[in-house]
Amino acid sequence: MDRRKKIYLQYAAIFVLIMLLGSINFIIKTSDVWRGNLTKYEYTTLMPKELVDLMNQNKELIIIDTRIKDYFKEGHIKGALNLSHTNMKTMNKVLRKDMAKDIVIYSEDGEMAKKICNILTNLGYSKIKNLHGGIKNWIDSGGEVIK
Repeated sequence: MDRRKKIYLQYAAIFVLIMLLGSINFIIKTSDVWRGNLTKYEYTTLMPKELVDLMNQNKELIIIDTRIKDYFKEGHIKGALNLSHTNMKTMNKVLRKDMAKDIVIYSEDGEMAKKICNILTNLGYSKIKNLHGGIKNWIDSGGEVIK
């Protein structure tokens, strides 16, 4: 009887293992199909001159300064909203209603803005633009800064 129990337990263990591997395989393939159906957006990079042109053409343009409030108060691009990179949840909540509009993101030197642009495009924002070099490049190119 002990030998029979061992054999049954072995068969049961093999059956459970096969079911587990099959379930894992199903989950992996299903998630790949689901991810494959998502629209993938890419952000574009703007030079300061291109941003000036866009600001003159597009009155509904949204410009986001992702620096902390103190830096924003020291000087920012005219019309920019301050939505700090430290709170992406708030940024998404504020921008959600304007997903179809052109949104320009900038940071101090452009590096943080690249990361934020990637996050926003992954969240489904289709018209995200990154200001190349951030506000430093904007100022170096003669861009206007207000306080």
